[in-house]
Amino acid sequence: NNKPINVLIIDDEFPPNDEFRIRGVYNSAISSDDLYHLAINSEWNHLVDLQQLIKDVVSSQATKEGLINLIGFTTPTQALFEIGNGLQADIIIYDWEYLNAPIYSPNSKKWLLELLNITEAFVFIYSKKGNELPRFLSDSDFVKFFSRFQLFLKGGGISYSFSSEEFILQYIIGSASNSGFIKIDGIPIEFTSNNYLDKASDILYLQRILGNQYILDQLKNIQFSLDTAGVEKILNDSNGFLFINIEKNYLISPENRLIEDRHLHSLEKITYLEVVKKLSLSTLEDVLERGILYL
Repeated sequence: NNKPINVLIIDDEFPPNDEFRIRGVYNSAISSDDLYHLAINSEWNHLVDLQQLIKDVVSSQATKEGLINLIGFTTPTQALFEIGNGLQADIIIYDWEYLNAPIYSPNSKKWLLELLNITEAFVFIYSKKGNELPRFLSDSDFVKFFSRFQLFLKGGGISYSFSSEEFILQYIIGSASNSGFIKIDGIPIEFTSNNYLDKASDILYLQRILGNQYILDQLKNIQFSLDTAGVEKILNDSNGFLFINIEKNYLISPENRLIEDRHLHSLEKITYLEVVKKLSLSTLEDVLERGILYL
């Protein structure tokens, strides 16, 4: 597959540039070259993390090999117009707040639903108001799209040591190249598609579940190669576990304070590895995030 993936950044705060204004650059799709020019030559103030992400994507080996096409839009309506005219969107970085659509505006939700409906893209919802958005995204309109979007705080750490932008970068490069390796803290990890991870960027599930330092330490033990046996060893050696209630069919994390209120005899221990073998890595991550998950 040598077809490049199209990565769309929709954000109304790209830095102003007089020459670009005169040329009308901001009025339609902003090319990768123009985005890079802004990243190198402009002051991005509070958006330095997005600035760095653009630099990293454009200078990546995958982009040099023609596998990534980065395109910017200052409004969702511009992007929707271009998609309507045949532009394929594979990954979208979607800013939630706009001057004509602050956080509580129904427009942001309407545009996002439209993008999810008319594309197959994975959408990173990228916002300064990350903590306030889940209630907008948990309503019934979004249920069928849950596997196709993820909410990130602009310039924010997720868990452990990866920032939002580092995660997005690895996801983009992993989706574009399938090059057989991914970098964690600058260390290239050889990747083999296996029973647990479909593509190189899926290693980030492990990173978020087990923590960056643990993964880095463990990678030495598996010769920096991730295959089925390697993933199993990493999960097994973590000694991580959940509880399962077979009768009521839910998983609950040991940290969940509700455990104290329940009769422990109805709960059985289940290791991380067993959860992943029977269900999936994303299920394990869901339980750890939510504290409890009904199956």
